[in-house]
Amino acid sequence: MRGEGSDGLLVCDDGGRAIFADKGASKLLTFDLEGVGTTPLAELLAHVDDPSETLILRLATAVRDNMPVEFVVPRPAEDDRWIEVRGLPIEGGMAMFLYDVTDRERGERGVRRNEQRLRAANESLQLAHQAARAATWEWQVGRPMRWLDAKAARDLVGLSPPAPGEADAPMEWRSFVIPEDLPATAAGLTALREGSQAQFEFRVADAAGRHRWLRSSAAVIERRPDGGPARICGVTLDITAQKEAEAVLQGEIQERRRAEQRQQLLIHELNHRVKNMLATVQSVARQSMGSARGHGPLADFEDRLMALAWTHDILTREGWAGASLLTVLGRTLAAHAGGDRVTLIGPDLRVSPKMVLALAMGVHELSTNAVKYGALSNDVGRVAIAWRLDEAPAGPRLVLDWREAGGPPVSPPTARGFGSRLLERGLAHELGGVVSLAFEPAGVCCRIEAPFEAEPAAPLSDFGTPAVQGVTQGATERAASD
Repeated sequence: MRGEGSDGLLVCDDGGRAIFADKGASKLLTFDLEGVGTTPLAELLAHVDDPSETLILRLATAVRDNMPVEFVVPRPAEDDRWIEVRGLPIEGGMAMFLYDVTDRERGERGVRRNEQRLRAANESLQLAHQAARAATWEWQVGRPMRWLDAKAARDLVGLSPPAPGEADAPMEWRSFVIPEDLPATAAGLTALREGSQAQFEFRVADAAGRHRWLRSSAAVIERRPDGGPARICGVTLDITAQKEAEAVLQGEIQERRRAEQRQQLLIHELNHRVKNMLATVQSVARQSMGSARGHGPLADFEDRLMALAWTHDILTREGWAGASLLTVLGRTLAAHAGGDRVTLIGPDLRVSPKMVLALAMGVHELSTNAVKYGALSNDVGRVAIAWRLDEAPAGPRLVLDWREAGGPPVSPPTARGFGSRLLERGLAHELGGVVSLAFEPAGVCCRIEAPFEAEPAAPLSDFGTPAVQGVTQGATERAASD
């Protein structure tokens, strides 16, 4: 029986009435000493956490069995206190030695709370490892690496779990690294001698011999006096799915490049065949119509073929992704205009291949007519070509105006020739727009209106700059609408 050094003493008789209590008991149990001798023990203990009848029975049983009893005494103005009671039977009653064990109980409870927190943290870590396909580790240099979750480490590498009853021995991770990847891991760990962090990737072989990609991120958390790492912590992730996705993407990129190369080869082959076909058509025309001398049907035909070939050449160099309108107009007019006879006014738009071919053929017909009969048939006449984009409910429309001035007086022709029909019917049909051709006394005027769809930018052509000798450009100017 422990009696010495108690914090309080309380004695009760066989009738359950407190007959003696010291100041320590009064302070621990928070009752008034004046009531001792007349107050039943159950009434003195009515404010504790157990029902008084039950507590009296527990005290009697403890005295009989020589066992301690603990209960809590609430204190309104301060923290509750844990009291331990050890009873001793005496003649006519029993003596109870009271001990304040609050600090001990708090310490034990703190240990239990810490254990619960540690278990919760371990469970959270295991769940995080499972969700992220990762494992954390700690390595004290000179000792084997310690995995904080052995199961996660085995799952990461792809090893079979230990047999029932078999201890989960420490896993030496280097033994699973593919030999050719060992230098990468060594380089990553060596980097920690100078820096505080490092990251490296490597492959491991699982239980079935399949390769897995892992990525380790490590950080030095303790160094030796000489500056070398003493303790390293890190996390290792399974990045196999990422590597496989990268490999698939790389394969798709390579296949796309091969497809683009095949496409370029086909474009060049098509361009070569089209040029051969144009040359064949020209040869057939010469054999059928005789040689071209000066102006005549064969000369006009050959000029149209050359215009078509120039335009085709521009589109081929641009990969058939459209072309610069300024370049097309300048190249088409260069064969007809000399000096500063032609002025181009408008923004440098990229137009579709279909529009390129149609506009080139239309401008060629207008240029040929101007050289034969219009403003370019003398030394003072001029041609101005202006274009703009107009907004419309159905989308932007290209408006291009051809105006001649300074040439011989113009009168409307008595009959429409091939060139006029090509402009007013063929060109309008090809562009899905409207072409207006007017033979005014001051010079021929032609307006072309058509729906416009912007073409994406293409790589710079090696054909040359849009500037063409003999053609004045004003890319920021705007022509009058009429």
